Amino acid sequence: MTGDLPPPHQPLPAYERERSFTKIVATIGPASEDRVGELIEAGMSVARVNFSHGTLDDHRRLIGKVRAAARERLMPVGILGDLPGPKMRTGSFPGGALELPEGERVQLRSGDGLARAGEVLIDVPDLQAVVLPDHRIALADGQVELVAEEVRGGEVGARVRRAGTVGDRQGVHLPDSGVCYELPTSEDRELIAFAVQQELDFLGVSFVGKASEVVSVRELAGGMGVIAKIERAAALENLAELIEVSEGIMVARGDLGVELRLAELPIAQKSMIRQAVEAGKLVITATEMLESMVHSSRPTRAEVTDVANAVLDGTDALMLSAETAVGEYPVEAVSTMREIAREVECSDLYDTRPRLELGPADATFKDSIAMAAVHAARALKLSKIICFTETGNTVRLISRSRPSSEIIALSPNLGTVRQMTCMAHVRPIQFRREPSLEDMLYMAAEILVVRGLVDYGEEVVFVAGVPPGVADSTNVVKLHRIGDEVKFS
Repeated sequence: MTGDLPPPHQPLPAYERERSFTKIVATIGPASEDRVGELIEAGMSVARVNFSHGTLDDHRRLIGKVRAAARERLMPVGILGDLPGPKMRTGSFPGGALELPEGERVQLRSGDGLARAGEVLIDVPDLQAVVLPDHRIALADGQVELVAEEVRGGEVGARVRRAGTVGDRQGVHLPDSGVCYELPTSEDRELIAFAVQQELDFLGVSFVGKASEVVSVRELAGGMGVIAKIERAAALENLAELIEVSEGIMVARGDLGVELRLAELPIAQKSMIRQAVEAGKLVITATEMLESMVHSSRPTRAEVTDVANAVLDGTDALMLSAETAVGEYPVEAVSTMREIAREVECSDLYDTRPRLELGPADATFKDSIAMAAVHAARALKLSKIICFTETGNTVRLISRSRPSSEIIALSPNLGTVRQMTCMAHVRPIQFRREPSLEDMLYMAAEILVVRGLVDYGEEVVFVAGVPPGVADSTNVVKLHRIGDEVKFS
């Protein structure tokens, strides 16, 4: 891709001008791989490729389709590769499933083969060493719950607390047990190398529990943005350190909702988003946001409210999983999510969402310039902050400050452009570096007028660095009227 904008004589299409400030991550799967262009036009900014399903050839095909659709529309679209991680699963059952009535006693053993009648195998080595009496065991991704009663002779005896059916190779959670994982797993390492080779933009780290695991992934991940998925109770306990060592977090409510009591989940979500924003990091809210749209053309009222509340909580992005991967209405799901987000963003309540506030201890040139731009735009009610960036760092600070304005982020580096596709309020654009700051401001103003993003006479805030092209040199904020002469001397 040589550029992410139409030629200078061509304005942006309506679907690009009408995108929400809150970004949409959509999972690409059988239902959507041939409709990626439609997803982009409906509002998708980042495509998720779930590495838990399919082969490397499958992933390569999906990545190619995303890149081709983005190139055809001359738009930047980020790609998030989601690692499978060390998920625990049951073994297999005679007949493919086991019915567990409430109150029934069941024996659990380590293993991943075929269980004996009335038994459950779990692929955790030394299961009897980590599960103690009164520990909870959640099977079938939380649909069935057992409570351990005794540990004897390499087996765990448990009682069924919540009845249900468990099928072959379904997910297991041990929220009360200190299970030791290898992370990244050997499979994860192969997939990270593949993601680096494919030049993906983000990498989701599944079932992370502590900072050292994220650091291990970062050492292998090249320049990809590493996203720690918060889906274990241990991750919630270590949230501050996980936020510190990652580019951001994913509020992965599916598995986390199994490890926590369901009543705890809404407050946990709000707390996680707030902590990420206050730390200046990216945050994605995921799982079952429009789940009914897997089979229905319209969401439930509760789902609409759930999406709206995540936007009000201050999330950067909303993620669709089954809705777009295997659902019957993938494009409608993205369009619906965009419509909900845009409605919330027009409300007075939207200005009350959490934002990054920097104190005296955080005062650097770059931080101060970012905050000055946000405060100036807010005080003067300016709708655009235009930021030149090499690495995206200043744009990230401005985005975390949650301005009411749109941030137009101009960078010559395509990798930087794609990594800004997940930031709230940011419209990333690939922009040729000019020899002087005056030339850059002049060319940016002219191109953005042609694109229909600003008008002559409109007042904006420019953020830049002198000399141009030097990373982390942000030191200029300029209030400017589009069309006026640009001179600094």
